[in-house]
Amino acid sequence: MHLYSIDLFKEFPPGIPEIVKTYSSDKITILKAKNVFSEPKGFECYKFLLPSRNMPVMVMEKKKYNLEQKRIFPVNPDQVHLFAEERPVDTFIPIFIQKKYMREYSHLLSGKSEVFYNNDSFDMNHDIRSLVFQFMEEAENKQPGYEFIMQSLNTQILINLLRNVTSNVSYNSISREYSDVRVVKYTEEYLRSHLCSDFSLDELASFANYSPYHFIRIFKKHTGKTPFEYLAELKMERAKTLLKNKNYSVNEVSFLCGYANRTHFSTVFKRMVGMPPSKYRKQVRYKNPNKDFMFSP
Repeated sequence: MHLYSIDLFKEFPPGIPEIVKTYSSDKITILKAKNVFSEPKGFECYKFLLPSRNMPVMVMEKKKYNLEQKRIFPVNPDQVHLFAEERPVDTFIPIFIQKKYMREYSHLLSGKSEVFYNNDSFDMNHDIRSLVFQFMEEAENKQPGYEFIMQSLNTQILINLLRNVTSNVSYNSISREYSDVRVVKYTEEYLRSHLCSDFSLDELASFANYSPYHFIRIFKKHTGKTPFEYLAELKMERAKTLLKNKNYSVNEVSFLCGYANRTHFSTVFKRMVGMPPSKYRKQVRYKNPNKDFMFSP
């Protein structure tokens, strides 16, 4: 582990490095400070303030903010800010996070790299406080294996901030979208492995743990088809493969694709493929007269 890649101290007034305690990984630096500055400053990184109970008013972009203890206040890269007066205060904790690192994780979670946090005070949940103090303890004591723990803490702190501090990237929408995609993928896999089974909409929705209305909406959003349209296409693809195998009759293909009888199968096949299954089989054999079509069902 090494000091934060941006030289934070060059941004501070003279003497500040001597009155703060520093805890650093390669992505995050956390300070324990007892003095605030009145000189305007903007940092090339994300800053999150964990205030003490007697902080002076902070000024940023011509607005004044009263910082509250047990709440967290974000400052975006290059946002110039200062305190109305420079004086000693109770211990407060600024967290500095490398801009590149924040944006990489935002992109992984949401597809959006440009993160801009709302300038406001937010509730600091127990997880964030606990992770920050664990980070400081590991950075100070440097017990065997602390490097691995610090890397894990880097990620946990950052993701908690992305989740709990409001920004232009809504974590709630990210979480829902990720959950929806995951459910659709599970449903696709389930349908592929149960082609011959009969499903009702309620049963599929129950499998996905969504209401029938919401389940159809999110499935069509991500696949372009309803679940039953998707299942019908899977059956047709399997039917076309089986029809290339001369060892299966049309009746057997119908059964292996989950249809109750040949008549229903032929009707659906003609509607979706444009010709009856028997004609499709002849056409495929004519185009490939010498090919051995031995496919497993």
